[in-house]
Amino acid sequence: MTKLQQLEKTLYYIVDEHDESNRLSKAFNYFLMALIVLSVGEMALETDKSIYEPYKQYFDIFDFFTVMVFSVEYIIRVMTAHLDPEYRGKTRWESIRSYIFSFAGIIDLVSILPFFWDFNKLDLRELRMLRLLRFLRVFKITRYNSSMKLVGDVIKDKSSEIGVIMGLIIIIMIIASFMMFYAEQQAQPDVFTNVLDCLWWAVVTMTTIGYGDVYPVTVLGKVVGSVMALLGIGLVAMPTGIISAGFLEKVNERNEKKKAAEEEASRKKSAEEKGTVTESDDHKHYCPYCGHKLD
Repeated sequence: MTKLQQLEKTLYYIVDEHDESNRLSKAFNYFLMALIVLSVGEMALETDKSIYEPYKQYFDIFDFFTVMVFSVEYIIRVMTAHLDPEYRGKTRWESIRSYIFSFAGIIDLVSILPFFWDFNKLDLRELRMLRLLRFLRVFKITRYNSSMKLVGDVIKDKSSEIGVIMGLIIIIMIIASFMMFYAEQQAQPDVFTNVLDCLWWAVVTMTTIGYGDVYPVTVLGKVVGSVMALLGIGLVAMPTGIISAGFLEKVNERNEKKKAAEEEASRKKSAEEKGTVTESDDHKHYCPYCGHKLD
């Protein structure tokens, strides 16, 4: 094993997220989670000029520190991507490419990119928009928290069911928007000016929020609104039920795996103890000094 390979294994041991018994990796993950929370808090405080301007130097130092830590982490993950079990069977460069273009890899890159961008070529508004990308660091915390990973896995597994429901909701909202436009446009031309304004009404009605800023006054409009409100109660709740059911399935699956691993460890330990006892018993039939078999 070359020194480079040894270095890669050492670095991967630090950032490894798959081995729950890896205390060093856990400590590193907790450190990064704390840094992400502090970084988001720092970005929130920056918006208050009375706090930011007197302590601008300290804010810049902390921002530089966080970017350096996240940059080193990103480089390490690129270097050790081929060691990740998720990319098993791929070559080094295929693993690196898979990580870079994965959701986690894109978030890792975008969260540090604004710091290294050439700000001189941007105007003030573009600069502010780019700096807002730093807020994406908050998504990095999902990598280090097992509960958030579990929710992400559930949404990924149930994406097809959720997609069908969301598609149905969008179709119903579009149909209702057109119906509401033709029902209310003459009665309220300043309120329901076009289908897009009606779509806003459809969204807040379907989600049962109902701000009250836009509402129908005609009989047909009220009928459409009533149907939309009733459909919203059932349709909007369906994705929640799907995610809840998937979450319970994942929790049960994880508990079963944990139980199976504990039983396997217990079985191995019991087998080792029995093997030791048998070996000790065998030794009793031989002389400990000369090695000859005893009668």
